[in-house]
Amino acid sequence: MVVTTSQIRDLLNRPRGLNENTITEYLTIRTAEVTKKTRMAGYVGVTANAPTDVLKESAIKFLVCVDCLRVLVDTVHAIVPEKEKGTMDIRFAKQLTSFEKSAGDALKAIEERGGTAFVIKATKARVSGTTSGKLSGNLHSHQQ
Repeated sequence: MVVTTSQIRDLLNRPRGLNENTITEYLTIRTAEVTKKTRMAGYVGVTANAPTDVLKESAIKFLVCVDCLRVLVDTVHAIVPEKEKGTMDIRFAKQLTSFEKSAGDALKAIEERGGTAFVIKATKARVSGTTSGKLSGNLHSHQQ
């Protein structure tokens, strides 16, 4: 799983003023974050549903793009000629909104919250006695 600075530049339409080292640092940070948050195949029932490398790479790309766009929004006035500032502000802001949503969706897809390893109906593996999928003798019954 390797996301490159060139891929990030391509996703952002190769904006001027984006430093190579900035991208590299964000790649390092976000790769560690995604690796930590990813559902692992060793969890109960995750073997068949573990996130693929493609999903993890997508999450990293979206997160790094969000980071880079924030840098660009903050520094656009220093790198863009006066007559282009308004256009660039609008473009980066729209891209940022779009990438933030995609990054959130991508993270949910790889985190435990975004996927499930459990069946919601009664199975042979559960304690029998009900057909509703609830365990028999549940101490925390939601009935009142």
